[in-house]
Amino acid sequence: MAAARGRPRSFDPDEALKRATERFRTHGYSGTSLDDLSAATGLARPSLAAAFGDKRALYIAAIDRLAGRVERQLLRLGELGLPLRAVVERMLFGGIDLYLTGSEGPEGCLILNTASTQAAADPEVRDRLTAFLAMEDARITELLAAAGSPMPETHGRIVAAVLHSLSVRARGGTPRAELEQVARDCVDLVAGPAAG
Repeated sequence: MAAARGRPRSFDPDEALKRATERFRTHGYSGTSLDDLSAATGLARPSLAAAFGDKRALYIAAIDRLAGRVERQLLRLGELGLPLRAVVERMLFGGIDLYLTGSEGPEGCLILNTASTQAAADPEVRDRLTAFLAMEDARITELLAAAGSPMPETHGRIVAAVLHSLSVRARGGTPRAELEQVARDCVDLVAGPAAG
């Protein structure tokens, strides 16, 4: 029996993609080199290319991975059957928690902060960004409708816009307390002031 050619992959593709995603999140598409991605994933450049293709293909895969993750999180939130105030709080304060993380300080969201820049020059990234925003709008509208919002589409657009603003503000260094005040203002606008 002939021996199999080549060596089996000894890495976890999802873990490698996760590490590449973090690198893109920190430095954007243009600010990330193949050597950076090789260092981040622990894969030599030829292995990286064999696993994922070129840098652009890896960036698209990172966007797709994150978009899928965000959609799953929104669907899981809907399964909890929470009231309107709690749903909006979970989205906004959860967003703040995520946006304030990063390998080199608060980094916001890969899609909102880096794909929006890359979209101007790359139609495929623009299509991915447009699809992400449409998915986000639809899922947030569904959540708010199920939670009792009298204007789920309007409220959904407001919540999405505030999430986007929080991502930019976090990356820009806005302190958590200020981000949380923006979130509370949005919660009160959508769900009404808290009782008591």
